[in-house]
Amino acid sequence: MTNEQIRESGLRELAKISPKNRDTDKFKSRLMEYKFNNADPDDGYIWLADILALGAMNSGNFGVGCVLTDVNGNVVVRGHNEVFNPYFRSDRHGEMVVMDEFEDAHQNILNLEGFTLYTSLESCPMCLIRLITSGVSRVLHAAPDIEGGMVHKMKNLPQFWIDLVEGQVYSQAECSQELINIANEIFLYNADELKEKLKNRKAPG
Repeated sequence: MTNEQIRESGLRELAKISPKNRDTDKFKSRLMEYKFNNADPDDGYIWLADILALGAMNSGNFGVGCVLTDVNGNVVVRGHNEVFNPYFRSDRHGEMVVMDEFEDAHQNILNLEGFTLYTSLESCPMCLIRLITSGVSRVLHAAPDIEGGMVHKMKNLPQFWIDLVEGQVYSQAECSQELINIANEIFLYNADELKEKLKNRKAPG
């Protein structure tokens, strides 16, 4: 996709977001006014992932958005975290939502060479294992997640997964610092509140 096509697609996604507070409205304005940096090859896709992350946060989910592109750079699936809304599903992280949809819709595609998953936030352990299993060529994140992310701790994976990840690329995207900052701010906006909700699902003890 060209940057113009990505922008048109992103603006349509932004139009779907009805801000529930002033902060969401500010994020929406920042993303709407953002100009792609041609020096950063991943800018457009991360911008789109950030928009999806904002939609997730605005709907009461963790603010994480993801985009899967094919070998030609076309967006084949997009999605965001859906753990709490529309109903509680512990597995519905952004990466899981995207890969579920892709694998259900494209059961005959057996090789994901050349496919790239862009995510607004570094993948957690669960999602990292899912993506290694999927065989997607590259996974590029905007904001690092020091507390919950697993990409920067990949050497701590069991040897089975270290062997399986060979040939795949997991790294921070080449995008502007502004998009990294937006991704991080969106995720942190309600992360503590939702973490408490998860804690409250466990029996006291």
